[in-house]
Amino acid sequence: MFNNHIFRKGLVFGVLILFIGLSTIPLTEGLGEVINYIDTVIDGLYYLRDDDPLNWEDVGSLKKDSPIENETTRCGMFVNFHFNQSGIYTRESKIFNIYYHLWQKSFIQELEYEVGYSTSSEHAAGFNESIWIDTNDYISEVYDFRLIQAMQYTNPYIATFKGNDIYNFTIKIFGPNPYVLCNPNQYSFVILNLEDNDTLQNYDRDDDFLADYDELFVYFTNPFDRDTDNDGYSDYSEIVYGTDPNNYYDPYEPNTHPDIPTIQGPLQGKPGIRYEYRFSSSDPDENEVYYYIEWGDNQNENWIGQYSSGKEIAISHIWDENGIYTIKAKARDINGAESDWGILKVNIPRNVVHYNTLFLRFLDQFPILKRIFSLIK
Repeated sequence: MFNNHIFRKGLVFGVLILFIGLSTIPLTEGLGEVINYIDTVIDGLYYLRDDDPLNWEDVGSLKKDSPIENETTRCGMFVNFHFNQSGIYTRESKIFNIYYHLWQKSFIQELEYEVGYSTSSEHAAGFNESIWIDTNDYISEVYDFRLIQAMQYTNPYIATFKGNDIYNFTIKIFGPNPYVLCNPNQYSFVILNLEDNDTLQNYDRDDDFLADYDELFVYFTNPFDRDTDNDGYSDYSEIVYGTDPNNYYDPYEPNTHPDIPTIQGPLQGKPGIRYEYRFSSSDPDENEVYYYIEWGDNQNENWIGQYSSGKEIAISHIWDENGIYTIKAKARDINGAESDWGILKVNIPRNVVHYNTLFLRFLDQFPILKRIFSLIK
């Protein structure tokens, strides 16, 4: 009886172990498989490059590399730009919108063009979705080319590409004599899947003091390039100065950076006490200036101003702990030119307690007390 009981328990235990072992086989097999790929995201800016390997005048490519010479893509009726950015595309990609920044040759008559995309790379394939643009509604005109801006919202169920099918994605321009320019000073581009307006208002991806939204929809510049027209002056500087940030040939007088700020104030102090310091910088062009101040204790004044050139301003500060602190300040004019750092060192020593001679003699009689007071001191 006892032996039968042990046998039954052992049989159940053995079946249970066998079941667990079989159920884990697929899992342990999967551990030996390594999935080693990172999908390339299609979102972002693509230049309309004329680099077709067959040298067809009406065929170009969508690439992230900017042009280094003058390139034109043209035809009597339509031009195609095929997606040609190298990458790893294994998953499904969707396109929700397309932003257009096109330099199109201007003609005497007003012309309209149909622009959009095709999910086919066939040369004569039609549009899947499109919009119309009018060359009379241009942003800027430079040497017979007009800058046209447009935004197209697409149907992501149509603009869907599985894996390498993204290479079938084609931007098309249809109309009388489309003639698209792309060179270092006047480049045409599209942006796929542009973020929403609130996000763009908080982005400044080229760090030029202009929000991406303003660059795209107010000034029509490239939010990924500080100097859209490649003339050596930032988009921000040209906008402040009043010149065209999309026109390489628009005259612009060089802007000189402000002088290094002078810093005046106490060189020593005590923790917890407020001290006043005076800052001043002159701008050779008499532009108004802003100040950026570091107090040396991880507290900053972030581009305060604007102030007249040469005007002395007073800012106060409190250091909470003893130490040697370095005050640093630099100036930036309204055109974005910045000075080097001005520096002033300040010593905030620990409070020192002074005792008279009689008291010290008294402490000499009590070594332990003297040690305690020395630690306090």
